[in-house]
Amino acid sequence: MFLSFVMRSKLGSTLPGTDAVWMWSGCGPTLGSVLVRVLGTAGVQDPAPRLERKARELLSVLTVRAPAAVTLDELARLLWDDPPPSTVKTLRAHLSRIRAALQAADPSADVVRVGRDGYRLALAPDRTDVGQVAAARTRARLLLADGRPDGAAAVLAAARALWLGEPELPDTVAAAALRQGWRQERRLLVQEHLGCLAAGSDPGSALGELEQLTALDPLDEPLWVHYIRALHRADRQTEALRAAATARAALVAVGLDPSPAWHAAQADVLRSSVPVPSPAAPTPTVAVAVRYATGEDGSTAYTRLSDRGRDLVVLNPAMLTIDGLLDGTHARAALATLAGHAAVVCFDRRGIGLSDPLDRHRPPLDQWVEDVRRVLDALAIDRADLFANFDTGLVAIEFAARHPERVRSLVLAQCFPRYTRGAGYPFGLDAGTTETLIRDTVSPADPAQGMDSVVQAAPSLAADDDFRQWWNRIGRRAASPAVATAVRAVATGTDLRHRLPDVTAPTLVLHRRNCLNVDAGHATYLAANLPRAHLRTVAGTDALWFTDTGDLLRHTVDFLTS
Repeated sequence: MFLSFVMRSKLGSTLPGTDAVWMWSGCGPTLGSVLVRVLGTAGVQDPAPRLERKARELLSVLTVRAPAAVTLDELARLLWDDPPPSTVKTLRAHLSRIRAALQAADPSADVVRVGRDGYRLALAPDRTDVGQVAAARTRARLLLADGRPDGAAAVLAAARALWLGEPELPDTVAAAALRQGWRQERRLLVQEHLGCLAAGSDPGSALGELEQLTALDPLDEPLWVHYIRALHRADRQTEALRAAATARAALVAVGLDPSPAWHAAQADVLRSSVPVPSPAAPTPTVAVAVRYATGEDGSTAYTRLSDRGRDLVVLNPAMLTIDGLLDGTHARAALATLAGHAAVVCFDRRGIGLSDPLDRHRPPLDQWVEDVRRVLDALAIDRADLFANFDTGLVAIEFAARHPERVRSLVLAQCFPRYTRGAGYPFGLDAGTTETLIRDTVSPADPAQGMDSVVQAAPSLAADDDFRQWWNRIGRRAASPAVATAVRAVATGTDLRHRLPDVTAPTLVLHRRNCLNVDAGHATYLAANLPRAHLRTVAGTDALWFTDTGDLLRHTVDFLTS
């Protein structure tokens, strides 16, 4: 399937026929000629006579094995599933015809006998198309290592133009591995060429083929890495992020974890500096009635947005505040949807927005769990539904485990029991990559190369200037640097896997299939280990629950009202 797609190089039109090849020198590719071709229909350069099929298959075997010798026994097994009685005589007759064809074209070419019954092609590697391609790949690697991807791409484009089809190898059981090996070699040639184009001065020239090939074979991760990098270098960051998310979803679906190369490509895109437009006039804030739930250790700011239906406490992620949420178009619309079906309550966690500071002597997660209980008590709510997103899933899980009698149900959207991978938990990023992402988001050494937090949280809105301004504005006013550090430390350092069996409330686990910032494996793990959970996956890329809402809100409302 993959190998049926053959790119015709833009330079291919300069190759006059199947016998023309590229030779390589220090100055770049030049035209040369090939005596034996087997990458496609096998044969010897004119004026040699045309060989019959079995002789061509034998020529292919000798060429791909050169300069090694092949015994008559091995040739017999490769050419026939059930060798005829006259196998040795037939093989020697074909070898004689091949020798005659070679010497008709070049008297120095030959098939020579090695030992008692071995034979090898006596021909310089640069006189065969197989040798020319191998030399091209070696030359391209040297050029790439020397920082010359454009030169490497030109060399590999010529090699691809020379590779006209699969080697004409026998269709036998014994030759199956040989055929598969050469299919893989062609795949590697394609990958190397497209990788050089992606790294060169015109990365856009690789995009069309990369798009087609990743669609044909969505599990070919090296091609995805080249596609992501080409989109990134072509300044198409949103598409690069979508490609990264699509690649990860395809791999995760078959139980594969993206490689370090994929993570590095994704990180490069996330580090891209997305221009922020000149500040516009702030969006008018929405007035809300903020109240305070007060206890011995401080006060928690909260508001009730509606009085309709069951009580629903919405735990918003990161450092989003009550006023900030209602100040944003997308968040306000999503909350209004929920408020049409439930009595929605929002609050600012300790240390964030209008609530009192965190007590530095107590674990932040304990204080945030206490915030939930305090707000429920202030509103005289015996039992509530909890809706959590991203890091607040940890708060909801811990509260439901400690106070099962206070929780009617849970909705966990893009949540996790732990964020980083570890022993017995292969999901998420490794700890080192997570620390780097946080550092490059919060305090990058070079601000121009820092992480784009909008792209991390809501890729679908990366190009939306109004959303970007709102996001940056609420990020500046929500919390102190110390609290921001605490929020991220809890999100990336907490492990609540041991608490999942204690959560007895019915739970809806929601996850966007192509979510960039939260591994789909987290959702699968939650659904499998929470006692009364079921999983719904929906389309989308965003980690935030209130952007790109679509089916996510529909499933939430159906669950809460069923």
